[in-house]
Amino acid sequence: MKCINAITTKLTVLLLLMVVMFSACKKGDELNRTYEGAKVVGVKVNGELFLPTYNNNDVSIIIPAGRDLSKVKVQVLVANGEAQNFNNNQIMDVRKPIALTLSGSDGANKAVVLKIQSPPSLSNLIVEGLTIPKSDIYFSANSLIVQVPAGTNLTNLKVTLGFVNGTLQDFTNGTALDYTNQRTFKIKGVDESTIYSYDLIITTEKVGPASVRSMTINGVATDSVVVVAPSTLVPYVKGLTDFSNSKVTIVAGFGNRINSAFTGTNVNLLLGASKVKITGSDGIEREFTLGVPQLSMVPLFETKYDDFGFQLNDLTGVAISGNNIVIPNYTAIAPTAVGPNFYSLAGVQQGVLNKTGVVIFNSIRKIATDSKGVILGVSLGLTANSQSIYRWDNVNAVATPYITFSSASLGLGTTAFRAAGINIAGSLDGDALITVGLAQKADVFVWKVTGGVLDPNPTKLTHPYASTGFYWSVEPLPIGTPGYIGAFSGTSLNGIASLTNTLGEITKQSGISATDCKAIKLNGRTYLAYTVYSSGKGAFFRISDITDNQAASIQNPIMNVLMPSIQANGNLTMDADMAIIGGKLHAVFACTNIGLRFYKLEL
Repeated sequence: MKCINAITTKLTVLLLLMVVMFSACKKGDELNRTYEGAKVVGVKVNGELFLPTYNNNDVSIIIPAGRDLSKVKVQVLVANGEAQNFNNNQIMDVRKPIALTLSGSDGANKAVVLKIQSPPSLSNLIVEGLTIPKSDIYFSANSLIVQVPAGTNLTNLKVTLGFVNGTLQDFTNGTALDYTNQRTFKIKGVDESTIYSYDLIITTEKVGPASVRSMTINGVATDSVVVVAPSTLVPYVKGLTDFSNSKVTIVAGFGNRINSAFTGTNVNLLLGASKVKITGSDGIEREFTLGVPQLSMVPLFETKYDDFGFQLNDLTGVAISGNNIVIPNYTAIAPTAVGPNFYSLAGVQQGVLNKTGVVIFNSIRKIATDSKGVILGVSLGLTANSQSIYRWDNVNAVATPYITFSSASLGLGTTAFRAAGINIAGSLDGDALITVGLAQKADVFVWKVTGGVLDPNPTKLTHPYASTGFYWSVEPLPIGTPGYIGAFSGTSLNGIASLTNTLGEITKQSGISATDCKAIKLNGRTYLAYTVYSSGKGAFFRISDITDNQAASIQNPIMNVLMPSIQANGNLTMDADMAIIGGKLHAVFACTNIGLRFYKLEL
């Protein structure tokens, strides 16, 4: 019992000590606040509260322009003290600064000057001989912009201006002047000390809310800037540039002002998240988001499907070889049959690839070229017997068997081999990877070329999308960049997928019909070209910057143009290729039963 009483006594003493310490801390906080100096924290003008700004001993508030300051009720709110020589809530003239003495709770007095300012407001504007609607006059904190009728002679106008809360200082009303270029004027405020400066612009151009006329990105001009609701600016650019590190110059609407916080340097436009604030000639600031740029250019040539003279479902692929575009044909079943054809860069047919000695099993439907334009063609197959992938060093060369295989040599047993497509990264005379996928399977065979020497024994990889269609492809990323990019059709995935070295999924975009693609590296950036077939619309030709290997890179292409057609593409065969020609990046796109376009992507 004695032990319990002792413990209770100790707890009571401890609690009393804590209460004393808490009270002391609270008292200390109060003393600290007591020694803070007096300060004006708000001013009410006719019952409306305004927060002040300090400049040394000047305390200023700015109320809306054009208010009458000669008779207003004022209340000064002071923290840690009071205003000694000021009676709150009295009607007074505050056009001139008011001297105040603040008596602080710390015993110190402080002299301050209270400035209540209402900037000038335009009361009237007359341009002799013209009737100008009020909606065409834009007066803001630093400009007066007047839109006059088209055809007005700006070289000899007589202008009269009137203002509330200010007097014109360097402008004579009614004097004939040339307003071809911007003029300026000043107004002395009602406090007879503050000077307000304005730009005066009279124009026949349309003015109004914040807008953007044009942009340049790394020196490449736009041909248009489209506003996507509610406030995203999408620049359509005339040539490819590094959109991840951009110098952006914006030409805003007439009389607009771009916020100086936007420098336009080192802007990553691929993120679609950069902001810019622009004040319109109406004086209202608006914030815009810079969207992902879009390549906007006219194709060097376009050929609609019917103009090729092909049968239905031909034009199953496309590739660039030197200064030629090569197109395989579905109907080229025998060595004597037509195709693959090759065309000039102007779209004029030049000839047919030499197929002397070539043994074709159910047509050469898919082709690919390496970085030097060497052509490889794979037949559809449909046999378990020995087959060859043929090589043409150029469009005029004789074909030679480059890779020979059979179902047995590939470990497929007696299953008939049927190719889904063929792709190449690198140079067959240097280092390269060659991929061939199996139709309706998830198997991909990868042949490696090192120093111009082909390893005839491929590696078999398996992608994660079972139940693929007859046509799909896995494109090796450029040599030195690990991984693959795939274009798939089938019940597991219709779309584009980024894959690891072992074909594990990194990211994907589903819901689009694409069966082939081409990746290329240029100036440290990796670009992907592919064609998307959309039933009832036609073929979309797309390019994405996939350097960061993220889903958003595929989902937000930097080129997305439509070749319209309602012609069906039942086989879902389409293709794209890119190559450097004359030092500039070019791209060709094709879609079965719709047509082909060829673009120069750089200026």
